[in-house]
Amino acid sequence: MALKQFVLTPAAGKRLIARALARHPAVQTVLAKGTLVIVAGSTNGYVAEEVLRAVHQAEGFSRAGFLRGAVRPPGAPAEAAPATADVVITDGQWQT
Repeated sequence: MALKQFVLTPAAGKRLIARALARHPAVQTVLAKGTLVIVAGSTNGYVAEEVLRAVHQAEGFSRAGFLRGAVRPPGAPAEAAPATADVVITDGQWQT
């Protein structure tokens, strides 16, 4: 058996996690009937984007500002992106 190793950037890894979660059977079930809450966070921004794409409601969502907290090096300027509310999807409808 050959061993293969893949190296991903952090952004590519987050996108891969997001795509897997958006296609997960439990997520698909709750999107059809139930409530899914995606709290703000850098990885969760990718998840929200992919889930909203799956229900054809991604327009108007931006990962910029979809953060719970950010760690910056000393002296680095803070980003000016406005904070975004958590994403709540009930019975397949994004509650904006």
